[in-house]
Amino acid sequence: MAPAAARRARLLAALAVAVVGLVVIWQLLAVLLPFLLSGAVAYLLLPLVNAAERRTPLGRRWPRATRMATAALLLLLIMLAILLVLLLGVLRIIDQSAALVERAPDLVAETQQIYHAVIAEYETRVPPNIREMIDPRLEEIKQALIEGLNQALVRLFQILQTGVGLVVSLVTVPIILFYLLAEPDGIGRGVRRLLPRSIRDDLCEIGRLSGESIGVYMRVQLLLGAMIGVITGIGLWIMGVPAAPVLAIIAFFGELVPIVGPTVSLVIAAVVVLVTDWTKAPLVIALYLILQALQNTLVAPRLQGQALGLHPLAVILALALFGLFLGFWGVLVAAPFAAAGYRVLSYVVQEWDAAENATALTEEPVPADPTGP
Repeated sequence: MAPAAARRARLLAALAVAVVGLVVIWQLLAVLLPFLLSGAVAYLLLPLVNAAERRTPLGRRWPRATRMATAALLLLLIMLAILLVLLLGVLRIIDQSAALVERAPDLVAETQQIYHAVIAEYETRVPPNIREMIDPRLEEIKQALIEGLNQALVRLFQILQTGVGLVVSLVTVPIILFYLLAEPDGIGRGVRRLLPRSIRDDLCEIGRLSGESIGVYMRVQLLLGAMIGVITGIGLWIMGVPAAPVLAIIAFFGELVPIVGPTVSLVIAAVVVLVTDWTKAPLVIALYLILQALQNTLVAPRLQGQALGLHPLAVILALALFGLFLGFWGVLVAAPFAAAGYRVLSYVVQEWDAAENATALTEEPVPADPTGP
């Protein structure tokens, strides 16, 4: 086989192996989720561990011990931060939920009073002949709202059931994260040895390009989460919502999970406002909806496009296609997968053309010496 043909065959083989590996990971996503989450966090924390190992006196003298100690310290700080957020947020939510349960009869009575007042005003001011045309439509809208609410509650219950299983599986994340931070080179060498030698370099390059795209996406999501958290906190503070800092933290973490995360943070904020001062509920809901509309249509596609090297329209198209074929998880990975696919295909095309150019250079005839022997 010609060198160019052999090189292209190796490229196609590496690309095929990468696609098969991606399909296997996708099918085993529920099992591999702790490993993937640990890998994402480790990617963000590895620069700190490497700096402690290479740039500190202790690291230069005892590199392995320093690395393990730094990894353990970072892991401890992360766990303490998570526990602190859970304590502040969960306890406040429990208190507010208990207060909501206590006030539920009063809220129901107030709602019924408002409803009957509106109906009485409607029957007084609207002529009977017009009500005959409007009433069937109002009944249809009422039934549609009831069905939509029931479906939303069923969906929320399903999400909560899935969340319990995820929490159980995520218990292993700290252990996996420690080993990824303490011994990344050993794990990388082990994985590299498992790859076929003929396509090992290409697969490693594909993995590196994909990892860089996913890392950039994670940094952008953290930036978006911080922006939404800060703006939400300031807006709620201006409105006088008592739990503004806690709700801002929930909005930050909710932004890291597209669609479901912002929805859950909106529901929690609505519950808190209904308990404390229900008159502010429309303003709070409007704040969340406006922020999400601006973030999903303008800010996120532009930031993700610039960071990932894609046009904002390409990001929006990827979100639509991945969501159509893969559902919620497709929306979650659409932007990084699209960026990774673009970079990998660019690499394949570049190497494909380089193989042809290299063959053309080797086959070019050497000009004869005009002076002769």
